[in-house]
Amino acid sequence: MSERPPHLLYALDERPPARAVAVLSVQHLVLALMFMVYPVIVATELGLSREATMGMVTTATLIVGLGTMLQATRFGSGFLAVIIPNPIVLPALIAAARTAGPGAAFGTLVVCGIAQMGLARLLPRLRSYFPPEVCGVAVMMLGVSLVSGGIGRFTGYDAAAGGADSAAVATGLATLGCIVVLTVWAKGPMRLYAVLIGCAAGYGTAAALGLVGPEVAQALAEAPAVAMPAPMFPELSFSLHILPPLFIATLITMMDSVGSIVSLDKMNTAHWARTDMRLLSRGLFADGATTTLAASVGTLGTGFSSANIGLAFASGVTARVVGLVTGALLVAAAFVPKLTTLLILMPRPVIGAVLVFTAACLITAGMELIMSRLLNERRMLVIGLSTILGLSVAALPGLYHGVPDWARPLVGSELTVAAAAALILNMVFRIGAVRRARVAFTPGHTPLGDLYEFMETQGGVWGARRDVVQRATLALIEAMETLSRDGLARGEVTVEAAFDELNLDLRLRYAGSPPALGAGAVDIRALLESEGDAGIDEAMRSVSGTLITRVADRVTASSRGDEAVLALHFDH
Repeated sequence: MSERPPHLLYALDERPPARAVAVLSVQHLVLALMFMVYPVIVATELGLSREATMGMVTTATLIVGLGTMLQATRFGSGFLAVIIPNPIVLPALIAAARTAGPGAAFGTLVVCGIAQMGLARLLPRLRSYFPPEVCGVAVMMLGVSLVSGGIGRFTGYDAAAGGADSAAVATGLATLGCIVVLTVWAKGPMRLYAVLIGCAAGYGTAAALGLVGPEVAQALAEAPAVAMPAPMFPELSFSLHILPPLFIATLITMMDSVGSIVSLDKMNTAHWARTDMRLLSRGLFADGATTTLAASVGTLGTGFSSANIGLAFASGVTARVVGLVTGALLVAAAFVPKLTTLLILMPRPVIGAVLVFTAACLITAGMELIMSRLLNERRMLVIGLSTILGLSVAALPGLYHGVPDWARPLVGSELTVAAAAALILNMVFRIGAVRRARVAFTPGHTPLGDLYEFMETQGGVWGARRDVVQRATLALIEAMETLSRDGLARGEVTVEAAFDELNLDLRLRYAGSPPALGAGAVDIRALLESEGDAGIDEAMRSVSGTLITRVADRVTASSRGDEAVLALHFDH
């Protein structure tokens, strides 16, 4: 069975044409450079000079370029995963710098980065705490968290002025409309270049409507054509007092990263079943290493760009080579201040339109991930309550203003609130959850609907994959019919079901004889030519045995004394 997703134009290990790689990489470059506003905010809050600010920005660009290339290798997640300055750590880092000074803030962030690297190695043991509904909520809220900033930039909304700006709306519509039209109706290269073409159209519209002022030309003129990045190299120290908020922000960043890597894994696997914990561990470890490097040279820590994940999803290209080239371009951009300046000063409505587009893609991807498993009341409450709590950040902006300083990183955005709530609720609702079930059926008398209801109910309790539960149900029904038709079971059949995140096992115990299991293909001609009741019964036994062995991943039939056991195993 092919693992290549059919909707992708170019999958992970495929190599698009050189021109397509170049244009796609530029699109990711443009989108990533939009987030260089975060180190600008840090520099402004720290009161740095213009030269020091540009040094922090170019250093951050260099670091995220290296991090993006690292993620595209087997040392990292191995995906086209663009790294950007981390907005989640932003408020905690600024508060820490004001409290204990920049040296202590960046030094403590180095410690947090090293801690992330250590926790990443333990992640495979924590798999049960990150089921698809938790990761799906995180992915969905990644998209939701982009909505406020996207719509605000798209419309030029100003609360003080009391409304939107018509020129900004026109620019945003031109950008988004161009991207949507090319994504939905265009074929071939035009779809690949949708975001870049949309940004160009938006830039042109903004210039025509007077949104690109003389300050852009002045900033470009003042920026040197080529210059070495100038890291700040602060005198690093450690402060236990500012560790809690920075460490909490790091944990939330890890949850954000888990959602991002799950999205990438699902995007690149046609028959996705579960998160590959090894690549998840590698991805988080590499991001921790990048954060450690960034903090040691005096710039903001790093994280995965959900906007670029949405761009990869929308373009249908997840080729690893695009990630490598994007990282190389980011590294090169760090040495070209004029280019960095031009892209940082891109009109806000253009940025907003791109964010709205990527938010739509991520919200849909999160919903799809959530619905990949059967749901019961516990899991529905995890999803519903965590989503409501996440949305409360946007619906009631002043709701969390009274929380202690150490807890503010937890309530800083829709994503952090929803992801933390989903993780906590999942752990709480695991209490009392039964991973085994036992029920008795009577072959020939128990309605098939009871078998179906038993498997559906237990599948929901376990949160098992829909397709695995459906296969197990089919095998169980066929087995019960075989025991009834052939008179193999005397009395009741006890069905013992057990589940973990890797396996679903059904064990049928009864007094009687084990069934005959077919391993080969059914001989259709022999089946059609069967004569008499004995011939037909023999043919049907062959069909049933073959069907059971084909539907289940492993089947064994045995007997001990008067008891027979039919064991059905399904990989999950």
